[in-house]
Amino acid sequence: MVILGGRRSEPETCPAALHAALVKMGGRASAHTLFEQVERLGHWTKSHIWQTMFAHTVNIPASYHLFGLVTPDQRFIFLREDGNYELYDGNWHGRYEMGKRVI
Repeated sequence: MVILGGRRSEPETCPAALHAALVKMGGRASAHTLFEQVERLGHWTKSHIWQTMFAHTVNIPASYHLFGLVTPDQRFIFLREDGNYELYDGNWHGRYEMGKRVI
């Protein structure tokens, strides 16, 4: 994005911004804080940011049905029971298929 004749460093996609924001915050953040960080990084609508957060979460079964074009390999967010989001780690969180934990 060009701003006043200069270049601004901006992630190309909302998922990339989401990942970058989570990494910057140490891998864990509340939904609201994560949303605010991503909103500052780009030009996406509020609805688009929330949908991206939902679509890239590994442990929400409904997101696999509503956002079927997002492959399991593209999902990198884990929604904790306390409502915070964190970067998904299969070794720590377990393995998920279609949003359900697989033993």
